[in-house]
Amino acid sequence: MNRYLGQTNLGLIGPLGQKKISAAKVAIIGCGALGTVAADLLTRAGVGRLSIIDRDVVELSNLQRQTLFIESDAAAKVPKAEAAAVRLRQTNSEVNIEALVVEFTGMNALELLRGHDLVIDATDNYPARFTINEACLALALPWVYGGVLGTMGTMGVFAPGGPCFRCLFTELPALGAAESCRLTGVLGSVTTIVAAAQVAEAIKIITGNEHRHNLLEFDLASGDFRTIDIARDPLCPACQLHQGEFLGRLPAPEAVVVCGEQSVLVPGGTGPVDLQSLGQRLSARGLKIEVSRYTLRIAAVDQCEVIIFGDGRALIYGTESIIRAKNIYTSLLG
Repeated sequence: MNRYLGQTNLGLIGPLGQKKISAAKVAIIGCGALGTVAADLLTRAGVGRLSIIDRDVVELSNLQRQTLFIESDAAAKVPKAEAAAVRLRQTNSEVNIEALVVEFTGMNALELLRGHDLVIDATDNYPARFTINEACLALALPWVYGGVLGTMGTMGVFAPGGPCFRCLFTELPALGAAESCRLTGVLGSVTTIVAAAQVAEAIKIITGNEHRHNLLEFDLASGDFRTIDIARDPLCPACQLHQGEFLGRLPAPEAVVVCGEQSVLVPGGTGPVDLQSLGQRLSARGLKIEVSRYTLRIAAVDQCEVIIFGDGRALIYGTESIIRAKNIYTSLLG
C-alpha cells in the first residue's frame, strides 16, 4: 500500500511530485502553534529531511494550540523540538527528523539553514523574521512567512528573484508597538489554518508548481479574507541595498517575559554551559537537580523553578519580574 496515495492522486503532485517531496530538505524555525502543525503535515507528506529549530520547552498553556505535545511533555518541560521529534518519528519513520534545541540568531542562521531547500517561519517575532529574510537571501532559499494574533492570520511566500520580507516590512516595529499573544491571546483554529496554508505553499514550491505571490490575511472573527500585493522596494535595505543588519549579530541580551506563562527568559551571558558540571556544583549546594541531554532543571530557587539550556539561556518560572529572574540567574551561573 502506498502511504502517499491520497496526495499522489492529485494532479498538483503526482508520483513525480512525491519523489521531489521525498528528496526535499525543509527547516522549520519555531516549534509552537504554527511549527507543530507545519511539522506534522510535512512529516505526513513524506519530506526527506525535516529540521526543527526551537529554543523553548513545552508548557501547559501550549497544549491549547500546539498540536504535537501532550500533558507529560509539559509536566517534564521537555524541549519542544525534542518532544516534536519523538511524535513525528512515530508518525513517519521514513522522514529524517532533526531536533535542534537552540536559539536561532544572526550568528548561527547560515549554519542552521545551509543545505536546506526551503524554510518555514514559525517564529513569533520580527527580529527573527528579519534574520530569516537575510539568511534566505544569502543562501538563495525560498521561505514561507506566517503570523497569528488573536483571531487574525497572515501568510506569504518570499522567494529568490521576487520582493523580500523587508520590501513589505521595512523597519522593525517600535519596542512595545507590536501586540503580543501574551496580551491579545490566540484562537487555535487560526494557527492551524495559517500553518496549513504555509505547508500548501511549501509543497507547491518543492514540486515545481506556481506559488503565491501576494500576502494572505484573514480574520476568523469577522470572516473576512483578503490578499495584499507585494512589490519590490528599490530602496529595500535587505534585497537591494544589502545592508546586512541582522546576519552575524547576536540579539540584544535582554531578559523578556515569556508569552502565555508566568516566566522570564534570561539570555545566556556566559556562553555555552557544561550542564553536567554545573549540575554537580549546584547539587553540592543542596539544590534538587535534573539533567537531561538539553537542559538542567532546578526544582526550587527562591520559590521559582529554573531550566538552564546548554547555550547559557535560562527560563525562570514563578515570576514576571525581570530583576528577580536576573538575580536568580546570577546566583546560579555567576
